[in-house]
Amino acid sequence: MTQWAEFSTRNRIKLLRGSMTQEQLADASGLSVGTVRKAEQGGNLGIASLLRLASGLGTDVSVILGQQAPRRAMERDERAAVRHMSAAVHDSALGIADVEPGTLPELRAAVRRADAAFWAGEYIELGTVLGSLLPQARASYDHADGADKEKAAGVLADSYLTAGMAANLLGARDLGYSAITYGRQVADQAGDALRAAHLMAAHSWVCLRDGHTAKAVRLASMAADRVEPRMSDTDPDRLSVYGQLVTNAAVAASRGGASPDTAREYLSQAHAVAARLGREHARGGHGQPYGPVYATTQALSVAIALGETGKAARLIDSTRLDSPALPLATHARWKLDVALTRTETRQWDTAAAELSEVCEMAPRWVRHQALPGVIVGRLADVSVTKVRNLARAAGVPLGPR
Repeated sequence: MTQWAEFSTRNRIKLLRGSMTQEQLADASGLSVGTVRKAEQGGNLGIASLLRLASGLGTDVSVILGQQAPRRAMERDERAAVRHMSAAVHDSALGIADVEPGTLPELRAAVRRADAAFWAGEYIELGTVLGSLLPQARASYDHADGADKEKAAGVLADSYLTAGMAANLLGARDLGYSAITYGRQVADQAGDALRAAHLMAAHSWVCLRDGHTAKAVRLASMAADRVEPRMSDTDPDRLSVYGQLVTNAAVAASRGGASPDTAREYLSQAHAVAARLGREHARGGHGQPYGPVYATTQALSVAIALGETGKAARLIDSTRLDSPALPLATHARWKLDVALTRTETRQWDTAAAELSEVCEMAPRWVRHQALPGVIVGRLADVSVTKVRNLARAAGVPLGPR
């Protein structure tokens, strides 16, 4: 199988263009058709033209030049959503969007809609919502004063939080880091320590998916120390954020960010705070709900990472993930972990059934996950024919075996 770096630059551009015509690419990138044609004939382009071409293709210059491969899961409409979201994030951070400020009730409703779209895997809708929400939220923040300034800051910071999590999932790590940093700056300026800590939880998760596990542990634990609830504290928002932070630290530690004992220690704290909550709760109704059920889903992830297959199997057998408070993405991730555990115990049919259900329930989400490739690879060692349709549904290539 030809590796991405082995293609010529002109062929990489053609492959990325896909079904787009040269005219459509020229229009999307703001270049002339002649410049696009020159690039596909092997001509050299300046950096400005390369940047525009990359934008039109919904990718990075490094992908065009073969320095990194394109994400297999990214479809054209999702690339467009990322471009739309990227422009909104950076323009709103710079304060250069020329829009009228939205009212706080309207903006709060849009924040809820964006959050729901993210957790449901509706990334095209999410890009559309954030594209208008972020500039309007920034305009509202700039025009507000007094108590309204603090409220507008909360809306803007939460909008950046959703954008950062979405960019992370869709593989746009730099955009994820930027959005979360902008959100933290707004929260810090407003003196909103809890919201800033929530953004730090997202920052640690981006680091985890980016392979910086030690940094993910450090960021999560540092933020957790700042908002650790007192024993008498019953504020569900604080408990939820703190629980998310220590859980992130546990997961990152289990994947090499710290020792196994450290992972278990953080996980113990996660279970303790989940018990204090007694139910699933999201800070301000925003983001991943945290509570006893979610803590159990992450305990499974930690057990798998630490190679504790027996413990993972017992967790699966003793847990019913039927909480309506948990979003689709959390249910889907649990099923992927279940499928992976079943491959460890050589329960091939059960593993295939779980993965098939994930592909049906969250078709867009599953294509942005790494685990389906691992699961399909293990199943293919048993029967290539059996998993061919699964591989197609999960967006996983079945290379020569």
